[in-house]
Amino acid sequence: MLWIDVATPKYALFFAHMIPELQKRGHRVIVTTRYAPHYTEAKQILDIHHIEHIVLGEYGGATLLEKFEARIFRQKEILDLFRARGTPKVLISGAVVDSVHVAYGIGIPVVNIYDTPAVTTPGDSSCPHELTAVSRLTLPFSRLFFYPFILPRELILRFALDENQAIAYPFIDVALWIRQIRKDSRNDFRVRYGLDLNKSTILVREEEYKAHYVKEKIPTIYEVIPLLRQNLNANVVIMPRYEKERLKKDFGSVAVVLEEKLRPEEFYPFIDIFIGGGGTMNLEAVCYGIPTISTRSIWLVHDQYLIENHLMFWSQDSAEIVEIAKRMLGKRIDSLSYFVRGECNFNMIIDHIESQILNR
Repeated sequence: MLWIDVATPKYALFFAHMIPELQKRGHRVIVTTRYAPHYTEAKQILDIHHIEHIVLGEYGGATLLEKFEARIFRQKEILDLFRARGTPKVLISGAVVDSVHVAYGIGIPVVNIYDTPAVTTPGDSSCPHELTAVSRLTLPFSRLFFYPFILPRELILRFALDENQAIAYPFIDVALWIRQIRKDSRNDFRVRYGLDLNKSTILVREEEYKAHYVKEKIPTIYEVIPLLRQNLNANVVIMPRYEKERLKKDFGSVAVVLEEKLRPEEFYPFIDIFIGGGGTMNLEAVCYGIPTISTRSIWLVHDQYLIENHLMFWSQDSAEIVEIAKRMLGKRIDSLSYFVRGECNFNMIIDHIESQILNR
């Protein structure tokens, strides 16, 4: 039995595509995730992709104390599950602290697949030095660690891994699912929400401001929403992160707030500008060719890579964001060659897991 633990929307998408490949090879997979009233997306994505899963614990909230309490509670639930169902042969996760510590503590080999181990400085193309808390707490416990080609090898080996434990794959994760999207009018979310199909559409996504790595909630993305409505003849749509009712109250008169989790094929083909405070959706939008403006409060290696290659804009000035949006409406970004540099599938990752862990 292989154990896959899913804690974030990005890795819910990643593993939703990997799990069928593992099952095709005859592996039995148990999937766990976490859920909370204001942290629903990981579970929703698994539901959308019909991935059977077990909910254990919840998102711990905004403070370190709440996060640590939630982690302890969730780890106890994981142990209870294994007492009932047996111990897995391996853990595969996107560097989830809860499950990595349980696995390492009870002797389950840990496979981490992770792409954001360090914070960098805007404009600094040298190897990042500020490791994230999650990476410090997970990556050194890896039997195998897989990462996208854009991360510096020097950075990866700072986690005290041997050369043969750290393996790069030749694509950026989002290309696995974004390059498969085809525009189909039957999927158009604008129709369901009654948007004007003759207007351009701007999608706005909040930052994950409760995440451990976000030090403050930047107001820019909220300031720019009414300005977009005032200055552009476009539909303005908000994709909530946590609290959609608050967003409806604050912006319902100038923007549409999405009610449910949408599949990528339901919105990317039908938007013209993406303004994002996060990481994964910025990458997805750029990969699909959509002009993208990042407002996020931190920079990771991916942000540096996109901006250095003139694939994404970054600003925390509302007026500047409006001007960029005006300039980029109707344009596309030619980006796929920056995201895929070789075979874009799970074969190499699964081969290594089988040969170095399962078949030993």
